[in-house]
Amino acid sequence: MPHQHIPSWLFGLLLLLAAPVLFFSQHLPQWAPVAALIWLVAILLARGWATRRWIGHTPADIILLGLLLLLPLNQLIATDASITLPRIYAFIADITIFYALATQSHNRALRWAGWLILLGGLLFIAATVPGTRFFSGPKLPIFNRSLYDLLPSGLRLPGDKDGFNPNMTAGLLALFLPPALAISIRPQNWGQRLLASITTLLLVLVLFLTQSRGAILGMLVATVLVSGLMIRALRWLWWGGALMMTGTLALRGRALVELFLSSDTNSGVQSLAQRTELWSRAIYAGLDFPFTGIGLGNFPDITQNLYPTYRVVITADVPHAHNIYLQALAEMGYPGLILHLAFWGVLLAALIGQIRHGSGLQKVLATGLLGSMAHFLVHGIVDTPTYSPLSAIVIWGIWGLTMAVALAPSGETSLYD
Repeated sequence: MPHQHIPSWLFGLLLLLAAPVLFFSQHLPQWAPVAALIWLVAILLARGWATRRWIGHTPADIILLGLLLLLPLNQLIATDASITLPRIYAFIADITIFYALATQSHNRALRWAGWLILLGGLLFIAATVPGTRFFSGPKLPIFNRSLYDLLPSGLRLPGDKDGFNPNMTAGLLALFLPPALAISIRPQNWGQRLLASITTLLLVLVLFLTQSRGAILGMLVATVLVSGLMIRALRWLWWGGALMMTGTLALRGRALVELFLSSDTNSGVQSLAQRTELWSRAIYAGLDFPFTGIGLGNFPDITQNLYPTYRVVITADVPHAHNIYLQALAEMGYPGLILHLAFWGVLLAALIGQIRHGSGLQKVLATGLLGSMAHFLVHGIVDTPTYSPLSAIVIWGIWGLTMAVALAPSGETSLYD
């Protein structure tokens, strides 16, 4: 490994200094985010000069560079540049946080990653539950209104003055659940098992309270994956269940999906028919703007003007396509979709490699984070968890930690021993 004149922790810290400026660019002078970009370029050039390697510090470097190179054109073609530019700055902040954490694979502080994930899950429960607009509607009528009245409420954070959508809360918190489950199965000590078990139970409860069906489905898939990988006795049970589910879907698939997405309202996107209408509009945008996309944040405006909807009323609660794949296609064209798929694929491949060749805590964490990725990719079929800038910056941070865990050395040089 080339000699590094800039320690990884210092490099990450210097990068992170620019993230708040980019994230809150709308509230700062116009020169501030430009200065933050110059700072980032200077830090990256300094690291490249010190290591004599300009790219390749993580397997995702070229993919992220490709996404960044799409952004100037994305701003140029946007119908409303005032919407797109802040989102571009926020997107760069997301990548900055990812890269700052992903390059910590040789940082010995990574041994505390399990505790960090558990405490992060509890922290975000405390931060999001009071600010979430819970409702006990027809989606999952298993909770009555009185239970929701017991929850703390009224919290509002910068960037989400109207409160959090329950689906946003679910998509964020669910990423902490699979690692917590993995740690509870194979902890470092009894104290960590206790904390992991409490965190897992609280996350499951909050997910059901959000009534986010996509998040609950993703949670079930992630739970099966993590428990099956870690408990050999469950594998045959899950294989049998998967075969039964496949047969059921083959016979009654559409009816089950329609039951799962059954309610039809004039606000929000609740039913299958409403979602497929939005998906079709994202596909139209991808076909009409295949190389550039329509610009970050412009889906509502483009949909209303070029592809009107009839089942869905486009409001502040419907700002995206409710599908991460089609959202990437609509906003950034086919190049953006391909690069996003490549990025997620690299993360999955790195985690699988760590699970196959790693040992101890790093294998446990890699298994749990593989469950987080599985949840995101499943939930992303019916929603866009990364659309909210507040959620996106946390999710990209989790992905950065995921890459660091996946690339951490194993065997005699393991950071976890």
